[in-house]
Amino acid sequence: MDATYTVRIVEFSEAIPTLPFERYLFNEPLHLQTQVQPGDRVLTFFLLKAEQIQARLTVFMTPEKAISPRRATFGGIETSTNVPLTALQIFVQAVLSEVSTVPFLELRSFPDGLNPDLASHLHRLFTEAGFRVTTSELNQHLPVSSLPIEQHLHTSTLRRLRKSEREGFKFSEWVEPDWPQVHAFIAEARRRKNRPMTLSLEQLRQSVQQLPGIFRVFTVRQDTVLAALIVTVHINDRILYTLYPADDPTFLSSSPLILAYAGLYRVCQREGYELLDLGISTENGERNEGLIRFKNNLGAIESEKRTYTFFFPRK
Repeated sequence: MDATYTVRIVEFSEAIPTLPFERYLFNEPLHLQTQVQPGDRVLTFFLLKAEQIQARLTVFMTPEKAISPRRATFGGIETSTNVPLTALQIFVQAVLSEVSTVPFLELRSFPDGLNPDLASHLHRLFTEAGFRVTTSELNQHLPVSSLPIEQHLHTSTLRRLRKSEREGFKFSEWVEPDWPQVHAFIAEARRRKNRPMTLSLEQLRQSVQQLPGIFRVFTVRQDTVLAALIVTVHINDRILYTLYPADDPTFLSSSPLILAYAGLYRVCQREGYELLDLGISTENGERNEGLIRFKNNLGAIESEKRTYTFFFPRK
């Protein structure tokens, strides 16, 4: 073992003001509090060099498995490509040793497109440590630059954007959302597409209350009538994540969601975000071709979002 690196394990995690690598909302203590379920044991692992944190991972222990995240779009290890694989191997072996009482450890890592170099670094780490890729989802994101959104759009999508603008649809932020109405609108749109609602109204309200300033709602309306909305999640100062895009079937011919995404892209430009994460377009690896095409026509870039699993030998 490299004597310059050590591993510290704590129950749950304390708030840390600064870290020498990019941090994501889903691994922050405030968000971890929203994920924990009754009976969970929560362990946070830190890789240290001269008492400076070089990597972190929070794992939720249940009798059946150890997982990261417990309830979020991704979790896994946070670190940087400056940390050598030899040091990260020390870190991973310490994690495996600590959680080896359960059948397996499952880590849902961030989409490759959020940080391609680090994703490659971690993929090599997990592969060499004996993890298997048990699920690979297709994620899509929009890189945000000084270019107008119109230059990203496919010709047919640009034509539909202009149509919605001519018909008087307007994009705006819903500054003080009516969360029951937001939830009901999303739930109905997902029911129409045979997709489950993953958060109850109470869970959504709880998350909004526990994470102030993280969730925002952006709408497209014709006069005062709600035609589409998207809930966004502030992952960090670089990344804005889109959660629960939804529309009213009455307005499908006007494509209000295209106007919503165009408006969000401009919000990202104004507020300094570099990436608009559109989320996955697969379900347990099964492709949703219509959704993939819709996002690609917005100018989206595809990347993998992998779940890595380490199966412990049966005793």
